[in-house]
Amino acid sequence: MPGLEPPRTGWTALVVALLAAVAVRGQDDTEPLRLQGVFPAGLRTSVTESRGTFHFTVTNPNSAPREARVVVLFPSRPDVQYARDVWVPGRASLSTWLPVGPAPEQPMTTGREIQVLLFDRTGGEAAPVLPPGEERVRSRTVLYRKREPTTVILLDPAGTDLVPDPLAQPESRAALVLARTCRRAAGLSDHVSMASEGFLPPTPDAIDGMDQVVLAGNRLATDPVGRSELRQWLQHGGKLWVMLDLVDPAVVAPILGDDFDMQVVDRVGLTTVTIRRQKDNSVAAPAREFEEPVELVRVVPSSGDRVIHTVTGWPASFVRQVGRGKVVFTTLGPAAWHQPRPGSILRRPQATETPTSDLPAPTTPLEEIAVELYSPAIPPTLTADHLRPLLTEEIGYSVVGRGPAALVLSGFLVVLVGIGIGLRRAARPELIGWLGVIAALAAAGVFLVLGERARQAVPPTVGVAEVVDVAPGSEEAAAHGVFAVYQPASGPSLIRTNRGAVLRLDTEGLDGQLLRQIQTDTDAWHWEDLSLPAGVRTGEFRYTARPGRVEAVARFGPTGIAGRLTVGTFRDPTDAILVTPAREPIAPRLGADGDFAAGPADTLSPDQFLAGTVLTDRQQRRQAVYRQLLSGHLPEHLQGRDFLLAWAEPAEVPIAAVEGARVVSTALLVVPLQFERPAPGTRVVMPRGFSAYRRVVDGRLVQPTLESTAGTDMRLRFQLPASVLPLEVERATLLARVRAPGRQFAVAGIADGQLVPLIAVESPTEPIRLEITESRLLQPDAQGGLLLNVAVTGASGDRWAIESLGLEVVGRTGER
Repeated sequence: MPGLEPPRTGWTALVVALLAAVAVRGQDDTEPLRLQGVFPAGLRTSVTESRGTFHFTVTNPNSAPREARVVVLFPSRPDVQYARDVWVPGRASLSTWLPVGPAPEQPMTTGREIQVLLFDRTGGEAAPVLPPGEERVRSRTVLYRKREPTTVILLDPAGTDLVPDPLAQPESRAALVLARTCRRAAGLSDHVSMASEGFLPPTPDAIDGMDQVVLAGNRLATDPVGRSELRQWLQHGGKLWVMLDLVDPAVVAPILGDDFDMQVVDRVGLTTVTIRRQKDNSVAAPAREFEEPVELVRVVPSSGDRVIHTVTGWPASFVRQVGRGKVVFTTLGPAAWHQPRPGSILRRPQATETPTSDLPAPTTPLEEIAVELYSPAIPPTLTADHLRPLLTEEIGYSVVGRGPAALVLSGFLVVLVGIGIGLRRAARPELIGWLGVIAALAAAGVFLVLGERARQAVPPTVGVAEVVDVAPGSEEAAAHGVFAVYQPASGPSLIRTNRGAVLRLDTEGLDGQLLRQIQTDTDAWHWEDLSLPAGVRTGEFRYTARPGRVEAVARFGPTGIAGRLTVGTFRDPTDAILVTPAREPIAPRLGADGDFAAGPADTLSPDQFLAGTVLTDRQQRRQAVYRQLLSGHLPEHLQGRDFLLAWAEPAEVPIAAVEGARVVSTALLVVPLQFERPAPGTRVVMPRGFSAYRRVVDGRLVQPTLESTAGTDMRLRFQLPASVLPLEVERATLLARVRAPGRQFAVAGIADGQLVPLIAVESPTEPIRLEITESRLLQPDAQGGLLLNVAVTGASGDRWAIESLGLEVVGRTGER
């Protein structure tokens, strides 16, 4: 055809075109990343009103490595997003985890809709990777379970490599039945989750939604990271049930810390089992006969453990506090803790459990263990609101003071009077309205300039006020508190951490911002493109501190108590107090090297929590924290324990927000007291409060009546500290504050089961001090208890109260 030339080199041109196309495809058209398997993982396989962990896999089909970002969000809160940045090698798949926050309310009762976004960040730009097909957003539904006391059991892996079955072993099935029966004994559903095979995600969020973990196998023996995460979860308040008949103590030791001083003697089989209560040696479950022997692990617990039940004199169950958490040990096989119901058939649990009646019946001892594991948590008396004044008084800027304000207002009045006089002389009074407004605006402008200078004079500041609960024997500690950041001007704030801190920031006034938390490593995350207004912004946080060895070791001596406080990386401990089981604060004399000492004269008066009559503003704020913590119900991990409280400065803050910012930080250390035994023959003085007392009723120890409108007659037992037993008591001094108008307060000793009157006071108002030196009244019982009888009698209908009561004891230690 005209105008067209035949191709003279057709094949050559075709090859060149194909090579060019291949080159362009190789440079520009890389294969997209692929995302699979975004679902809840860890010890909880459903989302709930707690933080959790999602598992996902990113596949890179290209030869070159790629950087990816996976984002998870709930459609009802699209402004709150959780992301994870990962690096994926060429032609490889990467499976990892992503922390995700609490699930918001949605109409579905058994599921929650989530949306997942995938970005390719290779080269610095976040390019969205759309799902295959016509979908623009990856949307799916995940399992949701309403927050309730939740239990997960860790069993030994069993079965075949192709079909793993954790219930293939009879021991595992028996442990699961026992765990379900214990929940039923607590009045809960019998649902117990079984942890999936494999390693635990290396983040506490994987366990955050769990209340109780049952360790009934050795699967953690090959998972050191999982043991570490379980230890941190425990220190922050978790409850762990260890079935020692199924668990090697070597697996438990790293979870409890370096001071794992529990000794396993041997294992025996019992065909007759009688379970007794340790506190009074009463029978908790009558003797039962078994055709197949029930295994008992005979152990010697540490001195700080609390034995609940015994079998043949050996502990069958005991409790240990670890930080803010609790570990319940059972040493007896599952069959001894429950008994079959008539006609019951034990079945294998299905994927979705509902309460059933075919579980065995719990014995009384198992019900008592259920109380330890499932008793409702006591609401904390010390909250973030009580810690916030420690920061808000020291972070931020001051408003214009009274002096400058008075000067500006005085100047404004002088100018206003001058304008009035000048305009009157000039016969122009109609201008006073305009000039008065101008003068007022000028005064307001002066105030504005002064305020802006005050704000700009304070540099950006980051602060934390935290409570650090120390676990003896561990170089870690559970810390929680308040974070604050001050910015003199609005602008971006890179809030971040590399310590695994979980922060709940106050987002009031941040509507319209995208709150995207990016996880970049196991303990590292930051918020992307966050902008904060000028002023102070606070939030609550928690994390696992690693300050090294923090401990308080003490012993009783001739002048009272003496010891040494080691604070690890914390600095300048001060304003310390000792708190006893009787809730009698004592102000120790704390030396620069950590040595401390306290005697009977150092016991503080009621409602006093720091020594001294004149306190600084900072000390008054600290005393307010002490008062809030000690005046109400103590947290469970502090009840019945001796501990030391001290304020110190952390070496680092767990959360950063502004580069080069000024740092304000303070920490309240909560350190359990560890007592060393004095040498035999040592004369010891025990200030009041170290001998906790209980009322004896029918051989049981109960809480005494300290306030009523009716009279009372109580036999009180004062327990001497275990570290001084056996003790030859030389003198005891009862100190009491009683308010009983129109009544008589009487105290009697007890000798050979008979009351020996010692003192009687009518309508007491003044402090009472009673010294007891008669040896027959100072004979401790076999467990180291001293008995006194206290009575409040009289016909008055007014309310009486024993405001304080303590026993100061002097004696000499004996040979064990």
